[in-house]
Amino acid sequence: MRYYLLVTLIVLFSCKDKRGKQNEQLPENTNEKVLSEVEEVTAAVSALLPLPNSFQLKRAKKWHDASGENWLVLYETGSYIEKGMMNASAKLSAVLYQKTDSGFVQQWKMIDFVQDCELDLTCAFYDEHLSITDLDKNGLAEITMVYALGCKGDVSPNEKKLIMYEGGKKYAIRGEELMIMQKDSIGGTFTADTVFSKAPPVFLSFAKEHWKKFGLQKYE
Repeated sequence: MRYYLLVTLIVLFSCKDKRGKQNEQLPENTNEKVLSEVEEVTAAVSALLPLPNSFQLKRAKKWHDASGENWLVLYETGSYIEKGMMNASAKLSAVLYQKTDSGFVQQWKMIDFVQDCELDLTCAFYDEHLSITDLDKNGLAEITMVYALGCKGDVSPNEKKLIMYEGGKKYAIRGEELMIMQKDSIGGTFTADTVFSKAPPVFLSFAKEHWKKFGLQKYE
């Protein structure tokens, strides 16, 4: 009887010890995906990447995520007269590059423009508009940009756009700047792409809040 009791105790302690060792061997946070700190690289990018024809470098940021090392570069042309045109045009662009052992590889490119404008022309990113986040915590960064487009000769809102990318997936909110003139207001309307319905809800919530931060014009 004592012999069987002793054997049982030895087996129990042996199994417990094996389970403990197995647990100790399991790496912690095996599924952890982290977006790195976003770095300002505007000064460095001009020496590393060619400047697109007629564009001027606006800003550049880099970060690491689950896809690798990413560089986002923003460009604007400012107002210019195209050959054969009488009136002004302007363009803006955002390009995402991934840095690899063989160099920079373009992942996507976004271009918008105002063409042949004989009035007051606007085609520019807002100051401090750029946001790099990981809202759904999947290790892939979301890139959110906001800019204004306009060709007008009166006091009216510019067109406003918010563009968000995660990987190659694009989301957008389109509408108008909000103008507040004493007790009246003009503009401020917007429409979100239906594609947001297929994204994590936090994407649209963040996009709407980010939208409100830019393009507010107050007139006393």
